[in-house]
Amino acid sequence: MSVTCDICGGTHQELMFTGSDRLFGIEGEFPLVRCQDCGLIFVSARPTYEEMARFYPQDDYDLYNKAAGLKDRSMDELGRLLGPRKGKIDKYQPAGRLLDIGFGDGSFLYFMKECGWEVAGVDFNEKMVGMVKEEIGIDARVGELEDAGFAEEAFDVVTLWGVLEHVQSPRRTIDEIGRITPDGALLVIYTQNASASEARWLGQDWFIYEVPRHLYSFTPDSLAKLLAPAGFSVVETVFETPLYYCQMNWQYFKERRLGRKNDVVHEPTLVDRGVVKLLSVYRRIVKGSRRSSAMTVYAVKRAPEDGRAARTAEGNDGKNRAEETGAQDAE
Repeated sequence: MSVTCDICGGTHQELMFTGSDRLFGIEGEFPLVRCQDCGLIFVSARPTYEEMARFYPQDDYDLYNKAAGLKDRSMDELGRLLGPRKGKIDKYQPAGRLLDIGFGDGSFLYFMKECGWEVAGVDFNEKMVGMVKEEIGIDARVGELEDAGFAEEAFDVVTLWGVLEHVQSPRRTIDEIGRITPDGALLVIYTQNASASEARWLGQDWFIYEVPRHLYSFTPDSLAKLLAPAGFSVVETVFETPLYYCQMNWQYFKERRLGRKNDVVHEPTLVDRGVVKLLSVYRRIVKGSRRSSAMTVYAVKRAPEDGRAARTAEGNDGKNRAEETGAQDAE
């Protein structure tokens, strides 16, 4: 049974393809559709929150193997990895209270805490939340943001690094972020860019569709439409194509279309190395443009009478920056 679009409520949908779990091979088939009214791409019908747990095997899912020993990592190392993130945030909000949604191994929260920020996090993985609370002693809560119970206007900055595409309802998540942030707050979202050239060329072999874990895929326009009703206006968008995406695109392409299976990332053949090198040239060419596979969106919450957020729904008037963030969560 199909579901309504989470952004516009529309019921007119175009089937793109029916996909399966290609990362872990867990059983199931998942129709991916495009809303013909607003362009949002999503799994229809999607697994429930409880059903999704089996698609994140704790022994295999890479993000959940890295939390132990957080405090043993040097700030120099973390600064090289996460400093660009902090630098962009400082541009709009130099200090304050930060919430990281879907915090993975907790390294970003730890880094920002050590830099003087008051931090908190929410993640669906109970084991991970317990490890991060024990390691760095912060307010970390289990489950979906909507059920976490944070106070109104509690945070000056909210970040989602490769997370919004995983949540059950982006609309509910963004509405809750609007409730727990004051006017002037900064929202940072790193996610895939479904208007990328590779998405059109590769179709179901585009790694970033990643069904069923990626329940949604956004374009710059559909993401702006999602943010506007909650009062957020996009002020800057950074486009990039991580090398890992190139590697996995080639792996998915050759597995399905050429019938050749091997680990391109860890055990590449000479052919794999050559193809990835060519794809790396392409990623440098499209860097900073809407043809890139990923985007980091910076949005500021405006007062209702400002009116600028509503105009953002019609078109993103933010600045597109041709610069690499250099730090995103592996998905």
